[in-house]
Amino acid sequence: MRESLLELRQFAETLAQEAAERVRQARRGAEVQEKAAGDWFSALDGEIEQHIRQRITQAYPDHGFLGEEGGAVGAQGANDCIWVVDPIDGSMNFLRDFPHYAVSIALVQGGEPLVGCVVDPVRGELFSAARGWGAHLNGEPLRVGSPQRLLDAVAATVFPKPHAGFLPDYVDQLGRVLGAVAGARRSGSMALDLAYLAAGRVDLFWERGMGAWDAAAGVLLIREAGGEVFTLDGLPWMQSAQIAAATPSLSGPWRDLLAR
Repeated sequence: MRESLLELRQFAETLAQEAAERVRQARRGAEVQEKAAGDWFSALDGEIEQHIRQRITQAYPDHGFLGEEGGAVGAQGANDCIWVVDPIDGSMNFLRDFPHYAVSIALVQGGEPLVGCVVDPVRGELFSAARGWGAHLNGEPLRVGSPQRLLDAVAATVFPKPHAGFLPDYVDQLGRVLGAVAGARRSGSMALDLAYLAAGRVDLFWERGMGAWDAAAGVLLIREAGGEVFTLDGLPWMQSAQIAAATPSLSGPWRDLLAR
């Protein structure tokens, strides 16, 4: 199984690189559509997701698929292999030519990611992982950072949508974080935030209102790089909309701060 995981990781990397090239070649000025207030996307999101799904169906016809744009297709049983895809994580950034967005692809079985990759089309960075084989950036091993105090750590987050019911609670949480850490960052791409934690560029992360496609690849990257991922509502990460992550040295204080 370990050998097949490397083959699956290679396949995921190839798909993500193909998608990233489509993003790079896309013309600016794509028609902007709105799912809900503050949630934008373009036709390119759907086109890329469809391309990835077709490639997966050809290579692994017994696998299921879960995409941000098209939802669930094919096998979705508890022990089925399911590809979880976000074709452009950070669509608002992409549509406004803000150079920070990514393609995220993961294979999940039994609620746990087996392989995952996040590709930054702008910087040409490929973050990838296979369970038990570590996490890598363009082939080089990754390891989370090791700050010993929250005051030495950098946190990353994703802001809620404008009309999110939990917005007041999140703002309270944000205030506590800003008063406890060295700095906080909001990039607009959860997939890259999680990949950056795996790479030691940030040390902490939290979000409320996520989907499984936002987190699947990043969860594995962080775990394989030695970090910890947990949910704020106690649900398994794939069922939760409240996820957090940290370096091992700060996991306890980070949990306490967010739950306060």
